[in-house]
Amino acid sequence: MSFRRRTFPEVLDNLLTSATGGVAAESHPFPPPGASAAPYRHALEQPPVAEVSSVFGSRNGEPHTFRKGTDYLLLGDRQTLEWQKGAELPDPETLVHVNYFPAAAQPVVTDVYTGSVVRTLAETVALEMSRVYAQLESVYRSGFVDTATGTALDNVVALLGIERVESGHAAGLVEFTRSPGTAGAITIPAGTRISTVDGKVEYETTDSVTLADGQRTIRVMARDLETNDPLPADSLVVLPVTIAGIVGVTNPAPTAIATQDETDEELRTRAKTFLHGSERATVGALTAAIARQGVRAEVVEDPETPGLVAINLHAEPEILTPDLRQRILQAIEDTRPVGVRIDPPARLTPAKVDLSVRLATRDGMSEAELRGTQDAVRGIVTDYFARLGVREDGSVNRIVGDVMAVPGVVDVRLVAATVTAGGATQDVLDRDAGLLHLSGAPTVLGDLQLADPALPTVLTATVFFDAADPPPDAPAIRTALQDALTTLNALNAAEPPAGGTTGQRTLSYARLAYVVPLPGRPGGTLQDYDAAASAGTPPAPSTGSYRLELVLTLESGLSRILSPTSDGYTLTPFERISLGSAEVREDGAHA
Repeated sequence: MSFRRRTFPEVLDNLLTSATGGVAAESHPFPPPGASAAPYRHALEQPPVAEVSSVFGSRNGEPHTFRKGTDYLLLGDRQTLEWQKGAELPDPETLVHVNYFPAAAQPVVTDVYTGSVVRTLAETVALEMSRVYAQLESVYRSGFVDTATGTALDNVVALLGIERVESGHAAGLVEFTRSPGTAGAITIPAGTRISTVDGKVEYETTDSVTLADGQRTIRVMARDLETNDPLPADSLVVLPVTIAGIVGVTNPAPTAIATQDETDEELRTRAKTFLHGSERATVGALTAAIARQGVRAEVVEDPETPGLVAINLHAEPEILTPDLRQRILQAIEDTRPVGVRIDPPARLTPAKVDLSVRLATRDGMSEAELRGTQDAVRGIVTDYFARLGVREDGSVNRIVGDVMAVPGVVDVRLVAATVTAGGATQDVLDRDAGLLHLSGAPTVLGDLQLADPALPTVLTATVFFDAADPPPDAPAIRTALQDALTTLNALNAAEPPAGGTTGQRTLSYARLAYVVPLPGRPGGTLQDYDAAASAGTPPAPSTGSYRLELVLTLESGLSRILSPTSDGYTLTPFERISLGSAEVREDGAHA
């Protein structure tokens, strides 16, 4: 059903046309049936026609009077009304109303000029009828979210269980940050939820915004829907439902109590967003309700017991605090279908997916640019796994394609992908099918190792000695370590053999300590150490009264200390190690 208000001139013209023997408000659909392009023509129902007096309709959603001779003409057959080239055409899928006089019309009343009795009575009736049409239009528009205002809009959105947010609620700007390396526009819809780390306070954006291609951040107003106290800066940092391409969110400044009620436009936008996401009583709705609490879940319907639903929460034990579990239970209760029984949610520890990725970057990039590229790649891969469906296989081509879109990356290869669960490690990379076989269990991204020969991992070695001991030979130590790293890099510059061990690719304290020459103990070679280790008699990492400190600075900027008790550092295939420094110091100088 649609409604079009009829204005005073239209109502008056209809009354006068009818009173003088004409045809009033004969309706015709626009465009005419079967007409897909101009010229548009309407066949009038009572030919021959002496004159078309007026045509009324809707244009741009408003009542409109069309111009005789400019917008339309009566053709020579005295039956067809034709719309002219360049005319102001009616809105599609609306009705036009035509007033005309048939040639055979014999009017009983002819005195319709201004001041006549018939004209005065017609004007009086037309005025009252046009007022009724205006009131009906207001009533009609008050029934729709897009057109209702004020109290009428409050009544419409109340059908959805939504109320206008009044002044006194906290509000403030929140800032969304694009994932490094992503391209294209990213739309953040109105009604997007942002919460604190503990999930106790949740805000909702009041408008839709779009990050333009290349734009890194964007800000939008968000409002607390409950009456919580204002929050300090950087409190709203959790995006319960992830948005593709968005790496983070925060409120850069403290929120404050709003002094104005929610506007009609804000309420209208929020209600329409609610309609888009108002799914209830379905598996998808339950999954989304739990995701808004910051936890991924698997919702399974029991095929043998109708009305029974099982929920598995995918989270580490330390994440599921009693408070968070209670919020999840409440969210489930608010969303579950009537008559459906849901057992208490079980917890499954997700298996960790460890990836080794080799990058090739553009020549001539600075170290800062290379680190920025690796940060962008790390963000893209992390975002991909955050959005990967529960028990869904990963796509190698999708990961490679997303990484290749990062500026500066000229080639990428997934070298290895393993899943560690229950102490067991399984290879899940299927290059032929282009898949990561992850569908058997819930998974999360674990250790992501990025290897780019242009950005090596840096080794720093320091030997500490007592003042009573002879000092070590720093140049000799530097030469020995450099030779060892050259050997390691040569071993690591090839594809690892299928089913091969990682021993020769592991940078351990024992291997490096063996090659370091010290007073009274010449250093050995890496080859000699590996041969002894293969024979089952690896040399002990003894440095006597000297103390050796080995530190690796990874491409991510993080540091890792190698010690006699550590497991060492396994190189990603094609990763390169460079020697940053090799120093000797008196032990008293060591802080």
